[in-house]
Amino acid sequence: MQHVTANDLSVSFLDVGQGDAILIQTPEYKNVLIDAGENGAVVEELGEQIGFFNQEIDLFILTHPHRDHFGGFLDVIQKYPVKQVMITGVISSDPMYEAFLNEIQLLNIPIIFPQNDQDIQMGNNVFLDILYPLTNQSLIGHDVDNKNNTSIVAHLIKSNTSLALLTGDAEHEEEKEILLSGQDVQSDILKLGHHGSRTATSDAFLAAVNPQTAIVSAGIDNKFEHPHGETMEKVKDLTVYQTMGGTIEFNF
Repeated sequence: MQHVTANDLSVSFLDVGQGDAILIQTPEYKNVLIDAGENGAVVEELGEQIGFFNQEIDLFILTHPHRDHFGGFLDVIQKYPVKQVMITGVISSDPMYEAFLNEIQLLNIPIIFPQNDQDIQMGNNVFLDILYPLTNQSLIGHDVDNKNNTSIVAHLIKSNTSLALLTGDAEHEEEKEILLSGQDVQSDILKLGHHGSRTATSDAFLAAVNPQTAIVSAGIDNKFEHPHGETMEKVKDLTVYQTMGGTIEFNF
């Protein structure tokens, strides 16, 4: 586990094997979980991070409906009350995704949808700024072939400073849409899209973000061979952390 300076806002890129799970903990003891990995590994990691006195997830954000991002949610919900869920509304025929939606409905958890022009306030001067989906772009009810390119992308911002750009599995096509929208993507920390795949982190996107640190969320010896060498070559001059070495924690 990598510990940076101890202060009051914590962001943990959880070691859940081949998948994504990011826990944001605010000074006001709010827990925001972005994705939940593929299986119950996320629960063990959350147990290491979540304090005894704030045993609930205030918001669960599913970037897109692939199992390595939502599969662990059914385990999470068995242990932690979840107060709200954010999804894009993209259609998926995966029966496990149907089970995910059914569980949310059964427990009467409110569902919200991302809005590009509305920041999510998580605490005093702490926001998630939604960069994608774009303004006036609804994905609700859409059946999209490449669901990676429907990923919710967000800036974590504290006191008007971008701390981290969280990209889900966004690939070159979505990166280009975000750049063409004219939004500011600069950030000190970049969570590499699609587990460091060659299909993400285009030269133009990387230059626009201009990060100092890159995060790779991937599992040891995964069948996709993530992260790909081409992408790692692009970020060789940055500080790079990989979750296959354990959960990575930053405090701001």
